[in-house]
Amino acid sequence: MKAMKNIVFLYAGFVQTHAFDMLFPKDFSTFPEGGVAAREKSAFALVLDWARDVKDREKIVIAANRQTEDKVRREILKTDMEDGCTVIVEQSWSTQMLLKRMAEAASQYGASCVVYCMADRPFLDKALTENILSDHSKYLSEYTFADGYPAGLSPEAVDSGALNIMLSLASRKESFSNDRVCKESLFNVLREDINSFEIETVIAPKDFRMLRLDFSCSSRAATIACVHLCRLASEKGVAFDALSLAELAATSPDVQRTVPAFYNIQIAENLSTMTVYNPYPEEFRKKKDCLPVKKENPNPQDMSVDKFREAVEGMASLSETAVVGLSGFSEPLTHPDFLEFVKAVLAKPGLSLLIETDGTLLTAPVAQKLADIVKDSPDRTGCWPAVIWIVSLDAFTEETYCKIHTNAFTNANGLRSFDSAKSALVTLEKYFPGAVYPQFVRMKDNESELEKFYRFYHDGESPCKGRLIIQKYDSYCGLLPDLKSADLAPLERKPCWHCKRDMMILPDGSVPACREFVLEADCGNVFTEGVDAVWKKMGSLAESHIQGVYPGKCENCDEYYTFNF
Repeated sequence: MKAMKNIVFLYAGFVQTHAFDMLFPKDFSTFPEGGVAAREKSAFALVLDWARDVKDREKIVIAANRQTEDKVRREILKTDMEDGCTVIVEQSWSTQMLLKRMAEAASQYGASCVVYCMADRPFLDKALTENILSDHSKYLSEYTFADGYPAGLSPEAVDSGALNIMLSLASRKESFSNDRVCKESLFNVLREDINSFEIETVIAPKDFRMLRLDFSCSSRAATIACVHLCRLASEKGVAFDALSLAELAATSPDVQRTVPAFYNIQIAENLSTMTVYNPYPEEFRKKKDCLPVKKENPNPQDMSVDKFREAVEGMASLSETAVVGLSGFSEPLTHPDFLEFVKAVLAKPGLSLLIETDGTLLTAPVAQKLADIVKDSPDRTGCWPAVIWIVSLDAFTEETYCKIHTNAFTNANGLRSFDSAKSALVTLEKYFPGAVYPQFVRMKDNESELEKFYRFYHDGESPCKGRLIIQKYDSYCGLLPDLKSADLAPLERKPCWHCKRDMMILPDGSVPACREFVLEADCGNVFTEGVDAVWKKMGSLAESHIQGVYPGKCENCDEYYTFNF
């Protein structure tokens, strides 16, 4: 078999990263107890160590930006690899620019294969890398990757000729010239015409994808997981190979549960429309002897903006990057200070907004004001847009809509709720293109319209240009009737995503174990205790799940396999 001539292409054009933090020991066999000061290696330095040993390597090419260039060069100077590395600097990197620079580097150094990975991955497996390169050569592959392992443990191998084809594909789609490079960037381009490429996969002996782990230093959550895993593996004498690390992570609460990725915050008490799949109205009525609608609850005890701002400080400090929802069980646009909540979140560049609405109160002036707030806010450092919208439609016809939205009404402009919701999609797409999703909660009452809904909104010419969400029905552990039209649950019970990644906060700051508990909030209060303290108190539930114990409501819950962010 003829040896390949390879270059290693490392992406270090990060906007948000901990790749250069000194978090790891020189020797993985021991983890220093002296804190961060006793650690002498960064994830980037460990990536350079891995790159040095890539078989048939000609050159290491590093893609940096103005913010990371000096850090990249300083790390290279600490090694004896200065002559073997070249640094390419761009002010910003898109997928199209990445492919262009990769193709140019392959041509410049006469490489038949580019070994590519993000430069923030401390545990890249050398043996797994060799398997990828061996299969890539043996099967004359154009793209080879490892599948089934947690993210961050292996690189991708790309044929130099395929790079030019991929660049051509990326050039045809505007999004690839405006997007931010992410760990799926190369595969996202391949998917545009996937049947045209020879693709090989090195399959993991076990499938760890359900853990949704990311062993990189790309975010605070992922970095904490890496540090915990490094310490745990050192203490237990576990080998630092992909399979051993994945198996260890599968049993570790500290690795799987780090900081929240999603804060689901209910800022308002009232709804505008009530749906048959929302348990909140009845639970609210039991508690306050009225329904959470303006007519019966004219003076709602909504969340205060000042308290919310304090909580946002805690979220940004704890999670660094996260998505903050403003909806919970109610309609956020019923809050008179709704725009102030938006401003508070978007003032933090690591936080993005999710707004779930029925669309009945959304007007063009409100959408314009929201778009202006986004325009005046700093660019996001996380991987999500500044604002994501979900509009609850749940039907293709007004007749079915009214069966599900039980108090549909006609607004001041003479529009019925169903028409208002559809109009909201068009308005929001105008001001927030690419970030608006019509949602259909699938149940027996609307199953007959699912195909029509999907075909209409999946079309690229639809109001949301082909984006939509089909959501499963949730009975809230039997609190609501079982209206599921199909059972989608896995055959084997898994630990819940939500207790590992989400925090639900009610208008008074109280926190339930998860949204399945609705108004049963006994995990603390973020307004009096702080976000960090409440999150730590909630950890025992995730630990039980990882040990295979599902207490109380969890035993009969089927939301464990769904996830938000």
